[in-house]
Amino acid sequence: RPGVVVKTVSGSDLMTIVAEDRGRRVVETPVGFKYIAAVMRQEAVLLGGEESGGVGFGCHLPERDGLLAALLVLEALVAAEQPLAQCLAALQQRSGLQLHYDRLDLHLGDLAARNRLLAVLEQQLPQTVAGEPVTEVNHRDGIKLRLGRSRGHWLMLRFSGTEPLLRLYCEAPTMEQAQASLAWAEAFVQGL
Repeated sequence: RPGVVVKTVSGSDLMTIVAEDRGRRVVETPVGFKYIAAVMRQEAVLLGGEESGGVGFGCHLPERDGLLAALLVLEALVAAEQPLAQCLAALQQRSGLQLHYDRLDLHLGDLAARNRLLAVLEQQLPQTVAGEPVTEVNHRDGIKLRLGRSRGHWLMLRFSGTEPLLRLYCEAPTMEQAQASLAWAEAFVQGL
């Protein structure tokens, strides 16, 4: 089927890697399925997905559909004649990556705490996170810091649009690296 792959900025790099490996263009949007749906209404989309698990398909409605996602996964498993774990292992082997993802939500005491954090992040971004150098900064819908030299290692700080929370997202080559990056970010925020 034709179409691009759409993902939110907080979504896994594995989506990008797999899509590009299959010759698909990837469109990255701010967090929220409404941004994916907007792309789905404007151009041909194979699928769109967000970090929170919402997945939509261009062959259907421009909205999340968990039931259709489950049916398509089952169809793929039947066609592959392999269990899900083997399919995932093959995907990781083909990409050369096994990525680990985690998220932490920090409650903000008040608007002043949010404003202090914003001021610090706008004026002096960290040069390292948990011992890893910051190699790239993305300001789309928060601040996403690419870490180290390996693909698939990043930390994102983003204020929730619906709650008084700072969401910390991280993906790394190991779960230990992901947890260390999140612990660093939590200490950084609490130190302000």
